[in-house]
Amino acid sequence: RNGIYPLMNFAVSRPHALPRALSQPQEDPQKAKTPTPEPFDVETRKVVQMQCNMELNEDKSQWHLTLLLILEDKLHRQLSYDLLPTDNSKDLATELVHYGFIHEDDCEKLATFLESAFHKHRS
Repeated sequence: RNGIYPLMNFAVSRPHALPRALSQPQEDPQKAKTPTPEPFDVETRKVVQMQCNMELNEDKSQWHLTLLLILEDKLHRQLSYDLLPTDNSKDLATELVHYGFIHEDDCEKLATFLESAFHKHRS
């Protein structure tokens, strides 16, 4: 009456029931026990500039690492991390590749950069 597309059945009073299957399909027990890890995006941009800052926490028991990465498209990525005594530069760089923060080709370059920063600040 008031327009060419009248609003009818605007809200459904009750949800439609979906028919259920009589039997659930059996899953492979091996697949059910092993969780599939979440896929991470792979970083395609390379790092063009790196800056690193390390400072002791307030209680002077642990180092805090702040890493600034500038990527090819001028994106700035700032990462912070409280270093553990067991951390090393190669493992940290590999972890950044794994989680998609840096390109795989930049792993060795970042590990070398972090190693020199660790040596400079810890000595």
